[in-house]
Amino acid sequence: MKQSGLKVSFYLKKSEMSDDGLCPVMGRINVGRYSEAAFSAKLSASPKAWMLGRATGKSAASREINRQLDEIRASALSVYQELSAVRMVVTADDVKCQIQGMAFGQETLMGYFSTFIENFAKRVGVNRVHGTLKSYNYTYKCLAAFLETEYSVANT
Repeated sequence: MKQSGLKVSFYLKKSEMSDDGLCPVMGRINVGRYSEAAFSAKLSASPKAWMLGRATGKSAASREINRQLDEIRASALSVYQELSAVRMVVTADDVKCQIQGMAFGQETLMGYFSTFIENFAKRVGVNRVHGTLKSYNYTYKCLAAFLETEYSVANT
């Protein structure tokens, strides 16, 4: 797996300095040359104690900030490796959404099942039989009814 395609860097957003003199720490993920995504690291640091993308000094606050930045960087690398093992193209937004726990591109069980049935229906008569398609449609209806009665989840 190629790790050289991913770069994670951190910077201070000095335009949003708070009253106590701290600036929010922002992260930037680059995948390849053209895919870039920025995100908030949900941390704040003093501009005086910041150099080259890390907090300087030996204070407990600086060490904690650097520890959290290292965790974010390691998480991004791990997510990138997992996604690149499954997909041909991985974008910086894919990595960012995965790190932040956003449900980007996730599909529900019923949505996946519906797509599966649609694709199956296209192959009926070629290498699939109509009886199996009827069984899948019946199973889909039963699953929708079960989710509705047991979990009060409407099929959307």
